[in-house]
Amino acid sequence: MIRSLERAGLAAFAAALFAAPAVLAAPAAHAAAGRPAGDDVYRTWFTSHARCVAEGQGGIDRGHWEHYTCSEGDWFWHLWTNR
Repeated sequence: MIRSLERAGLAAFAAALFAAPAVLAAPAAHAAAGRPAGDDVYRTWFTSHARCVAEGQGGIDRGHWEHYTCSEGDWFWHLWTNR
């Protein structure tokens, strides 16, 4: 009984391990949809989406730019603005 549970656990782990590249490839398609316009300027990066949005909206509120985009990278969120 214990051996069959170990085999089932190892099989589940192996399946997750081999499925990982397909799961990791999915955010790249999402990042492509969130790409900035061709004339946007790169500002900086953030470790969270909420912080990126807060800074982008703060720039609009202060009158520094009219729109912003927070694009998702591999590890960080990148702020792009029109100025």
